[in-house]
Amino acid sequence: MDEQLKKLIAEVCKYPEPSPEKQKALNRLIAHIQQLPGLSKSSHPDYLEALNRTWEWVSQNIHTFKPRPPSVQISLVKWINGYLYWRIQDLYIPDERFSRSLNEISENNEADFNPLEKLSETGFGTPSLSGIEGYIEQLQREEKQRIGLEIEKYIQQDPEGKLEKCHPKANFECNCRLLSKRLYLNEPPDKLSEIARELKINYQALVSHWKRKCLPLLQEIARNQGYQPSLEP
Repeated sequence: MDEQLKKLIAEVCKYPEPSPEKQKALNRLIAHIQQLPGLSKSSHPDYLEALNRTWEWVSQNIHTFKPRPPSVQISLVKWINGYLYWRIQDLYIPDERFSRSLNEISENNEADFNPLEKLSETGFGTPSLSGIEGYIEQLQREEKQRIGLEIEKYIQQDPEGKLEKCHPKANFECNCRLLSKRLYLNEPPDKLSEIARELKINYQALVSHWKRKCLPLLQEIARNQGYQPSLEP
């Protein structure tokens, strides 16, 4: 199974984009992935919408996928589920994805935290409005979704290399891109203590690097995408 997946992924990556050959290779790969066990499911009536958005994301980002132990299949399913999970959440709470301020996260006194687990105090729903107020609410919700997707895309691709170039001296692997992916995009998010052990870096040094270097970079990226952080302390 792993060898077949490797072959399908390699075939997709070897063709230029856009091209009929690449699209055919993508179709074969996605058809194969759809048969793999472990993909996140939901009883929501619009689940297929979340799934289709996920396949679009896979098509655009499969070249960034890097297999991890114990197998290509398991790491691929986990990689896809990390994105699909949030698309399913969008079906229930579409305006909550990035509503929590990055400033609030940076001031969190807990070093090991799940930066994506806290929901709105109002619960899963939002007050329904009518007329022009409802239209404004819809536009704001769509804008938050757009910004959230753009931030995810930036972390995945790091087009200017800002995140990957920011790392402690003599520890290139412990860069802001890797940390952002593991703390924001992995599901469930990894803990800083686990990352410190894995990368063999002092725990407090890692926490300091994350708060003083990585979070400001993410805030800058978010602002460039149009994100308006909360002004509350």
